[in-house]
Amino acid sequence: MAAVGKSRITDGRIVNSQRGPGRFSQGFTLIEILAVVIIIGLISSIVALALDDRGSEDGPTKEAASLRQALDFVSEMATLNGEIVGMFVEPKAVEGSLASQWCYHWQRNRNQQWEDLPKDTLSERCMSETIQMDLVVEGKLLAYDPNLEKQPPVLVWSPSGEATGLEITLYEKGKDTEKKVITVDMMGAIHGPEKEEDERDKH
Repeated sequence: MAAVGKSRITDGRIVNSQRGPGRFSQGFTLIEILAVVIIIGLISSIVALALDDRGSEDGPTKEAASLRQALDFVSEMATLNGEIVGMFVEPKAVEGSLASQWCYHWQRNRNQQWEDLPKDTLSERCMSETIQMDLVVEGKLLAYDPNLEKQPPVLVWSPSGEATGLEITLYEKGKDTEKKVITVDMMGAIHGPEKEEDERDKH
């Protein structure tokens, strides 16, 4: 016959004097929960710092990586959706400053009209005012004309995968830092910063 735990009456309450399965059956205390939260916070901070250290590379490096990702995405989107997609570039004034920053955005061509991409795809990106962007479009250095009412695209991707020949150079203004160069050839192949060294130069 199973033993029955002893009980005693204290202040009008019945208290079981038999030991239970252990303190963990009673749950965690507030201090234990706080300790776990603090530990998680510390781990998150360490991870964030590690990412910051990895991302503390100079501006051109980070911007080139971001642009390369966008180019890869757009090239695939144009082919899969059977759409013409264009890249538009222009310098914009920095709010509260006399400086300007290079911005680029993407549009698709429908019914011979350029229109914005869906909001859940690619949004406009403006780089730091310390970053200079030089563009060579089909062998000619692009000279931005602010008087044009509608800026033409510097890059057009067709559903067939072909694209405008484009060379993009990013570097810091007034600094002797390494320049980051990304090229897109007329067959739509993208070369430059990373992408696993352009897939190890296609083997």
